Amino acid sequence: MGNMILVTGGAGFVGSHLTRKLLDKGYRVRLLDSFIYGDASLNEVRGNPNLEIVQGDICDRQDLRRSMKGVQGVIALAALVGDPACELYPERTMAVNYQSTRDTVAACKEAGVGRIVFASSCSVYGANGDRFLHEDSPQNPVSLYARTRIMSEEYLLEQQDVEAVILRLSTVCGVSTRMRFDLMVNTMTAHAAAEGIVRVQGADQWRPHLHVQDAADAFMLAYESPGAAGGIFNVGTDEENYTIGEVAEKVAAQVPGAVVEYGQTSTDKRSYRVSFARIRDVLGFRGKRTVENAISEVHALLKSGAVSDFRDIQFNNAKWLSNNHHWRGAA
Repeated sequence: MGNMILVTGGAGFVGSHLTRKLLDKGYRVRLLDSFIYGDASLNEVRGNPNLEIVQGDICDRQDLRRSMKGVQGVIALAALVGDPACELYPERTMAVNYQSTRDTVAACKEAGVGRIVFASSCSVYGANGDRFLHEDSPQNPVSLYARTRIMSEEYLLEQQDVEAVILRLSTVCGVSTRMRFDLMVNTMTAHAAAEGIVRVQGADQWRPHLHVQDAADAFMLAYESPGAAGGIFNVGTDEENYTIGEVAEKVAAQVPGAVVEYGQTSTDKRSYRVSFARIRDVLGFRGKRTVENAISEVHALLKSGAVSDFRDIQFNNAKWLSNNHHWRGAA
């Protein structure tokens, strides 16, 4: 395959897996990343002749333009991800998570790029109870992060210049070369391993979960599938919807000696249970991995000693960003 794909945020939690999978499939990959969290996630693939690494900012139109040259498609992962990270500097969040979407589309149009696959989030459903939500269900965002995803989605669907596919990801989990311990399954597993306790608030609130490798597979599938054009797809598997309490019990079952400690009701009101019928029926997507798989591999990573301290701020988006202010002025 001679196709060149641009992956923005290709060094990130999902992106570092996606970059490897695209290379393994024979694609040429150009990776645009500001490396806010460093570039160690690319160490194993850095010398690959089909990989071109561009350090740049999706808020910089010149960086976008030069990254688009000769590209057939774009997978747009770069964003400030997670509610706490987005609340730190709202103006910067709007630039990175919304204005850059408009600029990316403009650069795609100028370069003649055919398709953009965009990373959105099931957090757009917000506080929505326990009924199954599908892509046309009412949205009830409770965070700036979710609102910027909705604004970007609306812009992508309204514009006529580039074929857009929108993927609303479940809560991602599992091991990556750009590791995160600020995600529910990962952080619960880490605390259980270190302290023997999984502390839970809002035990009856629902979340769908998605293994990081399945997330990467979904982006590749959406890029390749003709039937994905113009569509919004929830990404996950129906069976991987769990309450927070259920996830905690799964963690305790896999980490010897760990117990669940139930606390008061959470201040985080998000609760959403999501249907994945559309991505299954239209694109044939089914997650191959489970929450149990993620718990097992995160526990194994910690036991191996490869991560000396999961509390290190490099593994937490909001803590890292609040301690590294230089990224704010990159636009």
